[in-house]
Amino acid sequence: MKNLTRSLPLLALSSGLLLSLALHAVPARAEEDAFQCLSGDESQCAFENESLSLFIQGTDAYDKGRETGDLTEARRIARQLIERKNKYGKRMMKQVYVQLALGAHKNLVEAHRWLQEAIANEEKYTRLDISRLLEQLSQKMSPEQLAEAQKK
Repeated sequence: MKNLTRSLPLLALSSGLLLSLALHAVPARAEEDAFQCLSGDESQCAFENESLSLFIQGTDAYDKGRETGDLTEARRIARQLIERKNKYGKRMMKQVYVQLALGAHKNLVEAHRWLQEAIANEEKYTRLDISRLLEQLSQKMSPEQLAEAQKK
């Protein structure tokens, strides 16, 4: 028993050393980790990569906008994704519109105009009533802000 107690720390140390060596023994090869275009159409793959990059920027901008109260950048990127016919563009825009109705965008006049523009453009989103969002936002606004939002 005494010998086992003495050898346990040595066993643990040697196991940790072996695991450490095993993890560092196989270097990653950049060519294996690099993106490979499976479709064979390099321009289509480049377009998809640009869209993915935009989506990542958009989600970062959305998160930052919720913290700072400025969703301008998230909306701009969502619009770009929609124009590129990216499936996540409308989802991102839908999230932005919901945040506008909650008053997360500090510039309520601008938010009101964005929702008015969406209604005028007849934008449609699954299970989202933009007119209702506009009503919710309007309730958070002063009469002066509403008057300003109505100016063109």
